[in-house]
Amino acid sequence: MKAGIVTFHFVNNYGGALQAYALRKTIEKNFCQDVGLVDYRHWFIRFTDAVRMLPITTNVRYYGPWFRSFRRMRKRRRKFAAFTARELNLSKRINFTPGLGKLKGQYQILIAGSDQIWNPTITMGLAKPYFLTFADPDCRKISYAASVGQMSDSKKRKLKGYLSKLDAVSIREEVDWLEKSAKFPIEHHIDPTFLLSEKEWRQVATIPRTREKYILTYFMQKNEAAYETVKKIKEATGYKVFDISRYGYKPDCVDKSFVDVGPEEFLGLFASATQVITNSFHGMAFSLIFSKPVDFIPIKRFSGRIEALSELFRLEKEPVNDGEYYHMKYDRETVQGIMAEERKKTYSYLEKEIQAAHDNNE
Repeated sequence: MKAGIVTFHFVNNYGGALQAYALRKTIEKNFCQDVGLVDYRHWFIRFTDAVRMLPITTNVRYYGPWFRSFRRMRKRRRKFAAFTARELNLSKRINFTPGLGKLKGQYQILIAGSDQIWNPTITMGLAKPYFLTFADPDCRKISYAASVGQMSDSKKRKLKGYLSKLDAVSIREEVDWLEKSAKFPIEHHIDPTFLLSEKEWRQVATIPRTREKYILTYFMQKNEAAYETVKKIKEATGYKVFDISRYGYKPDCVDKSFVDVGPEEFLGLFASATQVITNSFHGMAFSLIFSKPVDFIPIKRFSGRIEALSELFRLEKEPVNDGEYYHMKYDRETVQGIMAEERKKTYSYLEKEIQAAHDNNE
């Protein structure tokens, strides 16, 4: 039996690549050895991923570092491409929806997710392939920990229609309007990055060659105020600041700016950090996986994902300077225990659905 995963696996984004890796690895290790990624590359995701090679900002101070870092940015993209080619067991590349017809008969179960595959802002409307509408009639169709974005009432109706055609629905965060009105069961499961243990992630990680204590900063939405906060924390701790940077912009408070790091090096920087400052969901996730002290700087978009994460793992948000940033207090044993319980839920769900697919194809 063959299983296929449809998600945002190909983007120049650490969370996207690593969540795809983690879900595939979990299924391969526990339930089905023949599992790979359907290499479908949605046109709008490809477009936005290419645009992100440019400094999307009106702050001209970003343009000089961007120009000087362009070669390193290209090197980073090559590292992402090598990682996905090596680790994800990709199908033939499919750039447009009609090409998905070539997959007929290849998969006995298809899994949509994780990541924000049902966020219409990201996919320029609800994208049918992420609801597995191309699957064979006898192929089992399920989702795993998919995220739902904000949408209009008409899109909500369309979403429910698509989901009703899946054999099982799993989402990551609670979505009140969906769960109150849906006429089908909805389960909740953790992001795939939590399915692998710290030990398993360390086996993938490339550890940086440094003995220095450092604060790792990883921001999805950079701004000057964020770095002013970093500067204050640096002065209070005395630690160096290592920044994972998209464009090579290096404020005065940053000691080392990392542009050309691939997924393995990204993991290594988290694994070796003394402390983390982030506004990213996956920045928070890997801080918890590696049990790092972490500070959260409020973000305008996608804050609901961080709130859901905080609630699940019982993180206490301790405001600093009237909410300029939050120190995320947590008990390591509690967090690890919740991860273990959530993994059991996931294993039960995947085992049941993959077994059903196997039974259907005997």
